Amino acid sequence: MKRARPRGLRRNASVVLGNVGSADDVLVLAAALEDEEPLVRAHSARALGRLGSPTAATALRACLGVEVDVDVRAELEAALEAYVAP
Repeated sequence: MKRARPRGLRRNASVVLGNVGSADDVLVLAAALEDEEPLVRAHSARALGRLGSPTAATALRACLGVEVDVDVRAELEAALEAYVAP
C-alpha cells in the first residue's frame, strides 16, 4: 500500500473541507490558495466555491489576479461563477 505524499494529503484535506467543511474552514482554504503545488491550489479553490461565503469569494478574487497556472485559474473562475452573494 502506498502512503500519500504531503502534496496528496494537502489536496485531500481541501477535498474533505469542501465536502463537509464550514465557514470556519474558509481561512485555512484561503491560505492553501498560496500552496506551491497547483493541484492543492485548484482543489482549495473548488472547496472555497462549495463553501460559498463572502470571505471565500474575496479570497478567490484575490488569487485570480495573481494565479498563473491555467488549470488553477479555471478552478478559481468556476468557483466564483458558482458563488451566489447572499
